[in-house]
Amino acid sequence: MSLVISEQRVIARRVRGLLMANHLTQRELAESIGMSEQAMSNKLRGLKNFTLRDVSRMSSYLDVSLDYLTGNSDYTKPLEV
Repeated sequence: MSLVISEQRVIARRVRGLLMANHLTQRELAESIGMSEQAMSNKLRGLKNFTLRDVSRMSSYLDVSLDYLTGNSDYTKPLEV
């Protein structure tokens, strides 16, 4: 199952921002989640779609919530009540 195009763009933008903030490369992220560097590049440029599996693995590696990556929250971590 893939995500809608608007979510794909949000995910790509947020992942690029997190890579810069954490001084990581696309290669490091791709390798850490079991993806080729070329596949990651294609997904970040919008040529291919992120899968739910990709997003789940990236959120774990980057230590942010799925809601943040998909644009459903502006907070990187869930708020505690």
